[in-house]
Amino acid sequence: MVVSEKTRKIVWAEAGGRCAICRGEVITPGTACDDPSVFGEEAHIVARSKGGPRSGNLDAASRHNHMNLLLLCSRHHKQIDDQPHHFTVERLREIKERHAAWVRHSLDERTAGGPRLIPDPAFPQPRVLDLITRGNPLWNMIKTSVAFEYALPDGLPDDDESLIVEFLDILRDYLDIAPELHSVRENRDAEKSLAHYIHDLAEKDFLVGAHVRHMLYVDGRGDPLAWPMLRVEVQPASHAVVTDQPGWPYADGPSEEPVGKG
Repeated sequence: MVVSEKTRKIVWAEAGGRCAICRGEVITPGTACDDPSVFGEEAHIVARSKGGPRSGNLDAASRHNHMNLLLLCSRHHKQIDDQPHHFTVERLREIKERHAAWVRHSLDERTAGGPRLIPDPAFPQPRVLDLITRGNPLWNMIKTSVAFEYALPDGLPDDDESLIVEFLDILRDYLDIAPELHSVRENRDAEKSLAHYIHDLAEKDFLVGAHVRHMLYVDGRGDPLAWPMLRVEVQPASHAVVTDQPGWPYADGPSEEPVGKG
């Protein structure tokens, strides 16, 4: 018994024509003289033969049912068969379910309306800010971002507010020119400039926190565009709460809701 044409169509439709592991498209565009190249493969979760990786006791009909198949690129199909102890039946079922949910979510968002930013389902969204004490980590965030948002306290003395606003303006300027800075010297000078402001803010008892949120720009017409967004906050040290990565305060232990700006 082989996989039916109808079953293959179901598998490809559920996967959105993308590999369930890397989520890359498994078909390349055609050329003026050649058809598109297809390198997607329907992989069995429970093996189709008794001696295959992840062999089980399913009957023939169940083995070739769409529930037991997931779409992979040829590279990842070979990987799961070569590494059956890692890619267990349970893990592959989880990968299939998670990918199908990602496809449904992506399609729903793309058809919901006009241009907007949505969280990228392929990345976990940060819940806390990283404490920034040096220029290098912040510069690396700037280089990977295409947008910028910020927060600063109200009611500050004029001198403190001027320093923070100057720092945030420098960040915005660097975001614009970062793609044009290629040499080690240019990058190092940018890191030193950021470190100078971070140091001056620390002397006034302000902490800098930052993270990058992975967003998608969707307009309902083309494929979503990656839109990593840098968020920077400057807050008085007395207002900060040190947390672990999920957001639980270190000093007090878990509370009802994670909080903090780590």
